[in-house]
Amino acid sequence: MQDKREQPGAPPYSRRKTFDIWFALIILFSLISIAIIYYGISIGTTNLTSYLFLIPIIFVANRYPERGIAFSFIVGLLLVAIYYPLVPTLEDAYLIFVNSVVLVGTGTVTSLLSRELSKEKGRYESIFTTSQAGILLVDKKTLEIKEVNDRFARMVSFSPAGLEGHSLSLIWEDFTEMERFFSVISDIQTASDVETRFKTRNGKTRDFLISVGAGYGSTFVLTATDITDRKIAEKEREQERIRARTYLNTAGVMLFVVRSDHLIGLVNHKCSEVLGFREEELMGRNWFENFVPREYRDMQRRKFNAIISGSSSIGDEFEHPVMTPKGERIIAGHFTPLREGSGLIASVLFSAEDVTEARQMQHELILSEENYRTLFEAGSAATAILEHDGTLSLVNSRFERMTGYSKYEVQGRMKWNDFLYEEGETPDYAVPLGGEPFGIGVPIEYEMRIKNRKGEPRDIVVTTSPIPQTSRYVTSILDITHRKQSEDELRASLKEKEVLLKEVHHRVKNNMQVISSLVSLQSDKITDIDMLERLRETENRVKSMALVHESLYQSENLAEIDPAKYLKILAEEVISSYALQTEVELEFDIDVELLDIETALPCGLIINELVSNSLKHGFKGREHGTISIAMHEMDREYLLTVKDDGVGLPPDFDVTALDSLGIRLINVLTRQMRGTIAIETGGPGGSFTFHIPVPRR
Repeated sequence: MQDKREQPGAPPYSRRKTFDIWFALIILFSLISIAIIYYGISIGTTNLTSYLFLIPIIFVANRYPERGIAFSFIVGLLLVAIYYPLVPTLEDAYLIFVNSVVLVGTGTVTSLLSRELSKEKGRYESIFTTSQAGILLVDKKTLEIKEVNDRFARMVSFSPAGLEGHSLSLIWEDFTEMERFFSVISDIQTASDVETRFKTRNGKTRDFLISVGAGYGSTFVLTATDITDRKIAEKEREQERIRARTYLNTAGVMLFVVRSDHLIGLVNHKCSEVLGFREEELMGRNWFENFVPREYRDMQRRKFNAIISGSSSIGDEFEHPVMTPKGERIIAGHFTPLREGSGLIASVLFSAEDVTEARQMQHELILSEENYRTLFEAGSAATAILEHDGTLSLVNSRFERMTGYSKYEVQGRMKWNDFLYEEGETPDYAVPLGGEPFGIGVPIEYEMRIKNRKGEPRDIVVTTSPIPQTSRYVTSILDITHRKQSEDELRASLKEKEVLLKEVHHRVKNNMQVISSLVSLQSDKITDIDMLERLRETENRVKSMALVHESLYQSENLAEIDPAKYLKILAEEVISSYALQTEVELEFDIDVELLDIETALPCGLIINELVSNSLKHGFKGREHGTISIAMHEMDREYLLTVKDDGVGLPPDFDVTALDSLGIRLINVLTRQMRGTIAIETGGPGGSFTFHIPVPRR
């Protein structure tokens, strides 16, 4: 430690002044001691006065240890010289000699001790000033910085004078952490390798590693090493390690290192995932004993040892099963020998993929191909594989029997066009002869004619589909010659029956018109108004049935009619049969496209009755009226609604309690169709809604 009284770098006059003061003190105390001794001699005291020379001896030994021994001898001799003339008169003359020896001995010991202390002080100052670590002396109670070396001052960009006398909080970044730290070590007064952060003069922070120990007096000795660069390097290394681990773990393949002692030295996440263990569980385990099945173990171990020995005859690829907790998996890949700095191979890096599913798929593909060939050959249809230019590259036995050609004659030798019965028989899209295959990439089915070996025509159904990832097509051929003949015969028979059925509908319609005409002729002879009304109603009912048969006769569909057209004609016919003063407007809302005869006939009769009732009872005394007819299909039922804007129905109207023929006919027809009736009463106009199940076709 530097002496506060003699600072290095101080001006020379300061050192001379300090030296003069000490020298003056030594001379002063020496003269005082001599004077006191002479005074003691004059009064007869000689026992204690000689010890007064200890004061200048100690001063010299402490301040100038290298001269202390010589000075002690001089003082000893001086003491003897002073007392020598008085020796004959002294009673204890030998004490003079003893006192001189004591003075010399004391001076010598003090000088030696001071010299050693000076050496220790020099060593300490050397350490303090030249240490690569920063050193501070800090007051235990106030945490005031008592002394600091230049090294630490430079670390925090201060001068020593800028730190000494200030609190340690001037540079300690976290004041709370500082107080807590010194509180913890207050009893043990020591701490080693504690990381913290100090502030520099420019406000930046740096990382330090500090150790604390007891100093002299009430101080701590704090040593600090700036580890900022090391921390940055460690952080960069950690980031590099994380990046390397990330690259390792994000690799889509297994990566693992097996050392020369057969122990696993490194694994990535993919390897851990495939083997079914955590990475830390895999490290240090014997690769061959724990993961290679017994039947492969010896062979793989010999191959590995050959790699370690540097054999160049071993290929760098491998494939074998590995044992995992969930069963065996197959891995395949390659390996790379890893050499030490000496050039010797110390370990092997394996890069592998889990090919278990791929091998299973290959096996299944082989089985599938075998099954395909079996199905291709044993199928009930003639089957052929066509090349892009139409060449038949493969045909089955059915194709042989259908065409009369052998496989040898067909495969690779004949084209599809060779089998066409007539030129241009094949559609353009069926079997392409160049250009893009099909253009739509989906199976196409079509009918055509081909010829067999004898030139006889054969009707066939062809299904052609592109084979994925190739320019070829698979064609399945079904011989429908006999079916076509049967269809032609059936079609001719059906045509005859359609003609016959139309004739039946035509005759039924004519007969009903005859009946209607007879009823009309009969009504001309009747004067009874009530009877005349009944005959008119009967005539309208017959007309409604005749109209159904007329619609069927005129339709291409002999089982269903257009309800919109039918009901419109029917309603207009009913209105025209009444001589009314009221102008009646018809409104239609019908979206049912076709209606079968079993439903159309009852619906026509129901509408006939309801329209007739509206005309007879709903518009008396009115010039204008409206009748609306609607029919929709919802939730597998027909909704038939007939309503008018006439006088309406009484609130107590009950369709089941009336005894009129028309109402009874409506009820019977509704039950016949398994339907229900909903009636709106008590307001202007009347409304009937029929819920009729749609018959199963």
